[in-house]
Amino acid sequence: MSGIFAEVIVTTSGRIVPKIVFDLTPEQLAEISNGCGPASEKTKLVPDEILGVNFRDACNAHDACYEFGVDEADKRLSDRLFLFNLLVAVDAHCAANGVLEQVQRVACRSAAFDYYKAVAGWGDAAFYAGKEQSKC
Repeated sequence: MSGIFAEVIVTTSGRIVPKIVFDLTPEQLAEISNGCGPASEKTKLVPDEILGVNFRDACNAHDACYEFGVDEADKRLSDRLFLFNLLVAVDAHCAANGVLEQVQRVACRSAAFDYYKAVAGWGDAAFYAGKEQSKC
């Protein structure tokens, strides 16, 4: 593991990000992130928002973790942190306890797990782009 997760920051919104990612300027973050979905998409197939829940910050932080990570342990931790941050976004947006909010929470949590499964299962090419692959 590279050590990018040695120091983490809990944001005011409750997300957790490595300090190296937190310290990026908006311009630096924009250079290495593209919201949700692969950067190679010609059209935006993966939405940044589902039923009013904005996943873009979690996706951008995940992209940055992939940029700074070096090995399989970093990839796995990046993916788990991504899921955590997606679920934080859902819980923050769906805070009310009415029936409609409960349905929205279930649907958005399901989408969060789908996003996680996609990067955990198929994110190797994005993680290792421009790096020497070293699985542990």
